[in-house]
Amino acid sequence: LVLETMEASTRRQRHLRRALAMLGACMANTTAGTVYLFSTYGPGLSRQLHLTSTQSNIVAISANYGLLLSGPMFGWAADTLGPRILSAFAAVGSFTAFSALAYTYSGALPFPSWLILSLYMVIIGISCQAVNMSAITVTTRNFKQNRGTAVSLCLGFFGLSPFVLSHVNTIFFASGEKPDVFGFLRFLSFVGLVTSSLASLSLSVVGFGPSRYRRDIPDGFIAENSSEYNSSVVSDEQDDFAAADEERGLLPASDAAAAATIDAGANANANANAGSDAHPSYSAIIKANLGNGRGGAGAVASANTPSSSRSVAAATPATAATASSIANNIVDGVDYDTARNLGGMDYIRDPEAQLLALVLLLCAGIGVFYNNNVGTIVNAMYYSSTPDPDPSAAQRLINYHVSAVSLGSFLGRLSIGFISDTCKRLWRLPRSGILVVVAFGSVLSQVVVGTAENLHLLLVGSMLTGFSYGLMFGFVPSLVSIWFGTKHFGSNWGVTGILVGFCGQGLGAYFGYVYDSNLPDQDPTKCYRGSCYRDAFVLSSGVSLLGLLTAIVLARRRGDRRRENRRLWEEQEYNSALYVPFILAE
Repeated sequence: LVLETMEASTRRQRHLRRALAMLGACMANTTAGTVYLFSTYGPGLSRQLHLTSTQSNIVAISANYGLLLSGPMFGWAADTLGPRILSAFAAVGSFTAFSALAYTYSGALPFPSWLILSLYMVIIGISCQAVNMSAITVTTRNFKQNRGTAVSLCLGFFGLSPFVLSHVNTIFFASGEKPDVFGFLRFLSFVGLVTSSLASLSLSVVGFGPSRYRRDIPDGFIAENSSEYNSSVVSDEQDDFAAADEERGLLPASDAAAAATIDAGANANANANAGSDAHPSYSAIIKANLGNGRGGAGAVASANTPSSSRSVAAATPATAATASSIANNIVDGVDYDTARNLGGMDYIRDPEAQLLALVLLLCAGIGVFYNNNVGTIVNAMYYSSTPDPDPSAAQRLINYHVSAVSLGSFLGRLSIGFISDTCKRLWRLPRSGILVVVAFGSVLSQVVVGTAENLHLLLVGSMLTGFSYGLMFGFVPSLVSIWFGTKHFGSNWGVTGILVGFCGQGLGAYFGYVYDSNLPDQDPTKCYRGSCYRDAFVLSSGVSLLGLLTAIVLARRRGDRRRENRRLWEEQEYNSALYVPFILAE
């Protein structure tokens, strides 16, 4: 009783620490989201310092360069140094850079060159990446079965932060005749300082927690009592994360007692069987009852099941019926797409990792491009369609569109984890197939924005662009952790997203070229129905379409991998395996 009480207390403490770490991750991404706020203060900053559209684009994209190019470094740091040091660094960096922007705007700091402004934006991007990598690495290592949902919630605050802060700008800093850009920048400096400092105090790696059943499968399919299995146990004990799991087993909670009954019945009957030394495992009992009424894996399992397993099934009809019921609930019972725990050059050279990075580059790059230029787009559309334009009204419209992009990004990041987990659990829909749908959303968003001829339709395009961008950036980190493991997740995710900024920079530079060519005098009143920038969205639509085609190629490769893994599995004598693989991992 004392041991049970101590175990329950330890479990409560672990749940509390995990919840506190999740709260810290959400606060951390509140700071990280400030990297997408340039459109709220960028137009005012450009007017005050007399920047061209091209120069403003370079300043804006510099934050994304800082964010994305520092990903591998901070991913490695999150894996090795821990999250608290990085969060403290982000607090100092964010406060310093936003303060420097504010005082440059007011004229208190010299050197108002666009090159100096770009340096400040790089520091903002680096700070946001440091705190974001801390948050997402902690979350992937604290959750497993519901990792997709947890990561989506964490990243959702990355998208929600600009939505909330742009509304704060509208209410408190853009209500007068002239927007208070200086006050808003000073406010952002304190937001970064406070939220990152709180995150540094609360972020910690708790781990998955002990589980009744092992669910991950090492390289290859390893049976118990083999030399490979024995070495894998030693290796797993050395890895804090590979030998741990969430506070739930492979099966739903309602089946946990049934699973225990199966194990007890199996062991009792195996011990009673004098002609057999093998002890049929839980997985053998389950697999012997899979695929009733169909061929394939179920037939192979029945044909290869040891005599002890068949005797157990025959001697305990109630147990066999329960196993059959559980097997029906988990459909195949086996997931043929398992994590490979790749890292370093093995990850970089992997074709599927390269394709996934290319999908992110093409589809998320257009989101980066739009985030940085939505202020200029709204400004041009408003001034060209309003007889008597008002600068404060223009700023409020910009804030509304930034809010729409941010809200869409938040909803996309928040929902994609739940959607993918649910589709995998209920319909066994592969995550690579979901990625194709997400990529198609990017194509649709660019078509809507490129054809918008008024602010109402442009608002719909802003919402769709933010939503598709949030889906992509909320989904790919989960795929990296599920397909390639969590041991090197920070470094892998940093490498995967490193090139996104180049796509955003390329599209942004082309947008600036088109805009400056059509409006050499920088007069937005001459941009009738978006004619001054529409050619840029022809290119962005083509880029997103290329991303869709890449996602389709990746989905086909993943399908081939699943079929090959199933073939290899069915050829193995796997009925005495110690565990069943994690059924939710693709």
